[in-house]
Amino acid sequence: MEAPGSDPSTSPSPPASTKAGTRRWFGSSAWIALGVFALGRFALEPLRDEPHFDHHGMDAFNATETYTLRKQPSPVKVAFFGSSQSLWAIIADDVARETGLNPAEVRNLSSEGGTPFDLWNLIRRNEEHLRELRLAVVEVNPFVLRQSLDGDSRVQTDFYQHATFSERMLLKNRANRVGQIAEWLMPVRSVRHSLESVVLNVMDPEPGNPIYPCPEQRTAPASDWHAWHHKSTLAKERLTLSPDAAAKRMVGNWRLSKLQDHSLRQSLDWFVKHRVRVVFHELPVHPEVMKKVREVPEYEEGHAKFVAYIESLKPQPLARLYTPDPADCGLKVEHMADRTHINENGAHLYSRHMAEKLRQFLPELDLVDVGGEDAHVRVQQ
Repeated sequence: MEAPGSDPSTSPSPPASTKAGTRRWFGSSAWIALGVFALGRFALEPLRDEPHFDHHGMDAFNATETYTLRKQPSPVKVAFFGSSQSLWAIIADDVARETGLNPAEVRNLSSEGGTPFDLWNLIRRNEEHLRELRLAVVEVNPFVLRQSLDGDSRVQTDFYQHATFSERMLLKNRANRVGQIAEWLMPVRSVRHSLESVVLNVMDPEPGNPIYPCPEQRTAPASDWHAWHHKSTLAKERLTLSPDAAAKRMVGNWRLSKLQDHSLRQSLDWFVKHRVRVVFHELPVHPEVMKKVREVPEYEEGHAKFVAYIESLKPQPLARLYTPDPADCGLKVEHMADRTHINENGAHLYSRHMAEKLRQFLPELDLVDVGGEDAHVRVQQ
């Protein structure tokens, strides 16, 4: 019963129903917004892995994929995979000449800043182009395998463009992981191209094009690789880096990246499945850097962890060539371009050294189908 004199029109209104609140968030406007988001996401997806261009040429990974692999008329049968260390150290023509192989079928597929993730990405995107591959020489490098490199801007860009959702989830750092998942949901950074890149992607320039003559420039070492280059005119960090700083970057507090480990194992599995024989090689660094690695317990422990990891990989490769000290393969200080790269003269020597090691694994040797994880390492004369 209402109190005398009360006004029913001023009584409190009943609370809004739950159904009305739900309709507010999931009404027709929300579904329209979700549809626009989904359409935008799928419209941008094809642009995610388009190459980037600048005044130096196409970006390193896409340049290697495009000009060293896809646009070559001959199939590749012997390939070198790795980072700029391999790009600078391996002269494919020298290896072919020393082994008697067809130079057109021996290819250096290394790329500047290359990691095991780039190796796996190159394989899964180009299985048809690698169908005749018989021997893969894979760089094993403690620097590109370390967990801390996952946050490097160049590596992050590779993940933005090419990593699957499950691969992004392997990143240890939470901020990197969240950023990569957000990029997977809605491509933003990976599809952001300069106007120059947009125009050149439409043009698809060939080397020698008068408008953009050297799109493949990053498939070759930088100018300071050449023996004639005057390094005194350069102030690049890799030329001024102290031996201790270089050693620390390589193996200081070394921890394995889950994503790079996953990528390397996926690549090895693919090689086994397609009967491709594998050789690991660790490239020389400056002797002063190796001296620091041996002198500082932290660095020595980091390098030992790296070697133990490489030794643990299954299936076993045909061979492991550990030559971090230049003297191990006949190189001297004058053959180093900087703390971690070989110069032109050193590359000729290292390529001949590599050819001598590879002769016994030439692709014309047939595999013995013995089954099991070691089937790919058996050869017959």
